[in-house]
Amino acid sequence: MNSFQRFLVFLILLAVAVSGLYFWKAVSGVPVRQMQEPVLTGLTGGGGQKEQSVLRQLDQDFQALVQRVRPSVVSITAESTHAAVHGARGVASRIPPNLGSGVIVSSDGFIVTNAHVIQGAGKIFAALHDGATYAAEVLGQDPLTDIAILKIEAESLQSSPFGDSDQVRPGQIVFAVGNPYGLQETVTQGIISGIGRRSTSETVNEFFQTDTAINPGNSGGPLLDVAGRIIGINNAIHTKDGGWQGIGFSIPSNTAKKVYEDIKNYGRIVRAFFGVVWSRNLTPQLAKKLGLPDEHGVLIQYAVEDSPASKAGIQAGDVIVAFNGRKILDGIDLRNRVAGLKVGQSIPVTVVRNGKTIDLEVRLSEMPVPR
Repeated sequence: MNSFQRFLVFLILLAVAVSGLYFWKAVSGVPVRQMQEPVLTGLTGGGGQKEQSVLRQLDQDFQALVQRVRPSVVSITAESTHAAVHGARGVASRIPPNLGSGVIVSSDGFIVTNAHVIQGAGKIFAALHDGATYAAEVLGQDPLTDIAILKIEAESLQSSPFGDSDQVRPGQIVFAVGNPYGLQETVTQGIISGIGRRSTSETVNEFFQTDTAINPGNSGGPLLDVAGRIIGINNAIHTKDGGWQGIGFSIPSNTAKKVYEDIKNYGRIVRAFFGVVWSRNLTPQLAKKLGLPDEHGVLIQYAVEDSPASKAGIQAGDVIVAFNGRKILDGIDLRNRVAGLKVGQSIPVTVVRNGKTIDLEVRLSEMPVPR
């Protein structure tokens, strides 16, 4: 059931409830008085106590939100430099441009989008809310998170702020704004259906699942909370026919924010390094043998020499059960947690060694560059 259908169901139930109340009063002999609209007080700010109906207030709040965030969303056109060969005569023609979305995150023209939107592009253009189109420069991209950072030469642009994706919970109301099928500034609304969804690819981040309508062309656009903050970057859909079927995925904003800050501040991705190699995933039988309450955790095969993990005292045979105050499910979970942290952070780590729980602290270093 989509958002509009849910809204209609709500109106029908409200009408039934009101009708039932009138009928009860008529049958019981209670005089039927004019019913007041349900009210919500003090939502509009400005120090006033303005009272309006709940539905009207929600409608106005949603409209205000959309009007505020739409100017920060851009349509991305990425033109390939390669040529495609078609027909018996081998006539060369340009590959159709890739269409996507992006969101302005600073007033001086920094844009966040998906790396796959601009993959293989020779020319990239960003169309703004007012119709102005700018050539966009790729400042950096990170295939491991599927985030890319673009820059256009413009000033005093409307931007949207990042929210804290660690605070997102299932059931939360969200909005998506983007460019599906080339339909610029399309707005859809839904909820967060799930968190911590994993990709089958090698991406180092987990995803939010949402029932907000997302279609081809939405990739790279923002998923926003009711305050207009970016809590995700729309990335993919689960589909059998290429269109939306109620399951979309969004990259958490904290992941996108880190890529943006790294590229803006350092010109490259700076990843934290922990330095462990883990063994196979735990089974219930192995967990019992190791004195663990369940099969959650990471069995360490060895700590890399002179790594933050080895310096912190982590040893082969240790089972990491908590990292940075959060329970660890398995090795992929541990990898994703490290990827979201900053170089130099000191992180509490809990391990089980020979059946005993030990609390350690590790100071993360920068990921070594492969040689």
